[in-house]
Amino acid sequence: MRYRPGQTIDHYEIVEGLGEGAYAETYKARDIRTGRIVMVKSPEPLMFADPHVYQRFRRESEIAKRLDHPGVQRSLDQHDHQGEPYLVLEYIEGEMLRRRMQAFEGGAPIDLALDWGRQLARALAYLHSQAIVHRDLKPENVLISRDGTLKIVDFGTALMTGARRLTWRHLSESVGTPDYMSPEQIQGGRGDSRSDIYAWGVMLYEFLTGRVPFEGDNWLAVMAGHLRRTPRRIRELRPEVSPALEAVVLKAMRRYPEHRYQSAEELLADIDHLDVLDPTTFDLTPEKPMGGMATAQTRWQLWGYAALIALGFLAVVALIIVISAVVQR
Repeated sequence: MRYRPGQTIDHYEIVEGLGEGAYAETYKARDIRTGRIVMVKSPEPLMFADPHVYQRFRRESEIAKRLDHPGVQRSLDQHDHQGEPYLVLEYIEGEMLRRRMQAFEGGAPIDLALDWGRQLARALAYLHSQAIVHRDLKPENVLISRDGTLKIVDFGTALMTGARRLTWRHLSESVGTPDYMSPEQIQGGRGDSRSDIYAWGVMLYEFLTGRVPFEGDNWLAVMAGHLRRTPRRIRELRPEVSPALEAVVLKAMRRYPEHRYQSAEELLADIDHLDVLDPTTFDLTPEKPMGGMATAQTRWQLWGYAALIALGFLAVVALIIVISAVVQR
């Protein structure tokens, strides 16, 4: 990481490094003027050789400025330091949701899983009302504050509905993490609010069962699962989950966007009325596979699609290695 504890970025003193992402580093810092602890997000300088990366960071800045909700990390300020922009964000004292989940075997307590699901759905409803789609919702992008509030973080891959499409030659628009990616994102689509709802469904499935719905030896197998397979029923893995809750989660995870909840508000309405829901009214029949890898008629065709995806992945990895070598010089 570029900055060390004790160094300053304008009037922010670095306390410690928090992590590195695809194109930015995050730091815990102290505002020298007020003493407030904040998070500073600073892009990798070499990434600005690509103007589309610069625009992507600017878009994240614009998105962050619009957000004000207890379930979303807040933006406090944005500055330029020696010609490089950086974001100042709310510092959340707590832990990553992923770490909290690891404390449970076979899934979290059902009441807790439901509370987490309700909080995330409310935050998504707010984001979507602001015409913002997160596109990379996963436990690693959710923090739990000390009072138990879940906060969605990292809007580096988010988009504003209606904004022009950005093309970054180092990263496909089909952003996301394979375990939680919606089928349309895997197919290369931009995704919309229903993609976030799909990721919500995958997370609830994991909260309740302790496992993701599609597993495999590698990320290609996982992605193919989203396109081809039907997840095991939640109650097969954990019978004490109510039929109504199972139906809500599986509907959120339907392969085709038009078969899912069409809004987070619609999802919330069902979550808040589980006691009166009739799960037999939900269409949870297996869906036909989706195109691309899903339409491969032979093993060789499937491996052909997989090889193309793998080549693209290897190209990105090679680029990252080259950039890291240049930075170390």
